[in-house]
Amino acid sequence: MDISHGVDLERISRFDALIHKPSFMNGVYTDNERAFILSSARPVRTAASSFAAKEAIAKALGRGLYGLLPREIEVLRDEKGRPEASLLGRAAEQYGDRSISLSISYKDDYTVASCVLWRA
Repeated sequence: MDISHGVDLERISRFDALIHKPSFMNGVYTDNERAFILSSARPVRTAASSFAAKEAIAKALGRGLYGLLPREIEVLRDEKGRPEASLLGRAAEQYGDRSISLSISYKDDYTVASCVLWRA
């Protein structure tokens, strides 16, 4: 079994201006993610935590976001609020054989995401 871990920490306030930039939002988030972020009670925190999750997943893949498009990692929440991630496009082609476990937390002006990937 092959197991890897990635973690990322983001300052939430850094996303105050970013969520109002179409180039950032369209370049980083999928249509589903943008809809989820903009409909959430705290869109800035949601955008920051989703970005941290994308970074954590990319780090667990051993790449960081270098060589991957952020939109190739989709981070949403299930009906109970639990984060779920899917790989899309080239990321799915290269790494689709891995299972993803994701955790997101936040406190004050910070959000952290932790990802464990495994392949049997």
